Amino acid sequence: MLAQQSIAVLSVTALLTIGAGGFQAAAQEPTLPPDTLVLDLDTARRIALEQSPRIHAARALLDGARGDRRQAGVYPYNPDLELKTSSLIEPGDVGSFEGVLTQELEWAGQWGLRKAAADHGVAAAQGTALDMVRATVYEIDVSYFRAVFAARRLEVTRLGSELSGGFLQAVQIQAREGEASPMEVNVAQIEAGRARAAERSAVRVAALAKLELTRVLGLQPGRPVRLVDDAATSFTTDSFDLDSLVVVAIASRPDLKAAEAAVARANASRRLAAREAIPNLRVSAVTERGGLSEDVNWGLRFGLPLPLWNRNQGLSDFGRAEEARAEAEREAVELLVRTEVASSLETYRSAHEELAVFEAQVLNPARSNRGLLQTAYVAGRMDLPTALLLRSQLLEAELEYWNAWLAERTALSALQAAVGAVPPELAPEF
Repeated sequence: MLAQQSIAVLSVTALLTIGAGGFQAAAQEPTLPPDTLVLDLDTARRIALEQSPRIHAARALLDGARGDRRQAGVYPYNPDLELKTSSLIEPGDVGSFEGVLTQELEWAGQWGLRKAAADHGVAAAQGTALDMVRATVYEIDVSYFRAVFAARRLEVTRLGSELSGGFLQAVQIQAREGEASPMEVNVAQIEAGRARAAERSAVRVAALAKLELTRVLGLQPGRPVRLVDDAATSFTTDSFDLDSLVVVAIASRPDLKAAEAAVARANASRRLAAREAIPNLRVSAVTERGGLSEDVNWGLRFGLPLPLWNRNQGLSDFGRAEEARAEAEREAVELLVRTEVASSLETYRSAHEELAVFEAQVLNPARSNRGLLQTAYVAGRMDLPTALLLRSQLLEAELEYWNAWLAERTALSALQAAVGAVPPELAPEF
């Protein structure tokens, strides 16, 4: 009976560490280095967006598009100066000569269409850059939640290992006093070994999850990190209306905006190809003199190529095909946006309901059994197999709760990414 009381006190003391937010490790967390980075979700987002190579690549892509726009704003044809001269009569004395200054002129609106296409190219690049921000925020959120989940799972398995070890010690004491059979000792030893193996597995998973998070953040693998419980809000599914979310997504998704800009750019490029089939006018100012005894003459010369063979037939066909391709891709992106919003909303609703069931019908009743387990075991109304079974149920309920928690958090992140509205404080200056 003394051994039973000892194990009951040990078990209940450990179980009482279960709080409203989940299991807390029974052992004190090891002292962390002074350069430990304390991360909550907002801090993780800011760090990743500042250091992400993909964000830097998106910024470079946008800078390149702006360079194209700057070049498109420059008139493409420089004047051409040509000078012809005959022999020199005396040093410094020119005989006959001819000077021609020629300027090629676009007169059918080609320059404006070229600038318009470049403007749409900048808009497409900006949409692509912001879509990279959207994807990066989603990756940060998922990696952060997985790391938090792995840390909580480690706490649960570590507590389970300590509980199983306590049962084993108590049963060994009972066996020495003749109150427990060798089979009961073996059962307790098996459970303790399984719990220890589960703890080691959880250690490995938590370490890998933290390494993945540091990779997403752009940090060195050895950087010590301490996670703070996320403060993400769990919304009720009644606050989400599919039609409203689709409207917001169509207006907000940067990849759809990029696709729309690509259609406009293709349209401008097609029209430009048709306009460039119209020949440019060449205007020349001419000055000439036939000899020393003749006067200098001034005049104008006009030239116009005849579009007999090259009328940009191939470029016009290519432009029409590119516009059709861009429009088809825009339609595909819009369909993808609508589908992602619908599927992510359905996933979130299901995950939210699952988490609510765990909180109301599984987790809370399981935690309320702590006192019942203590009373029953101390009173001798519970044998070892039953105590181990109840212990396993409590731990499994907590693990299943955290699985549901992770599913709901990742589903909410997917829904936010599907809607596509990037918070202004997270969007870099593009």
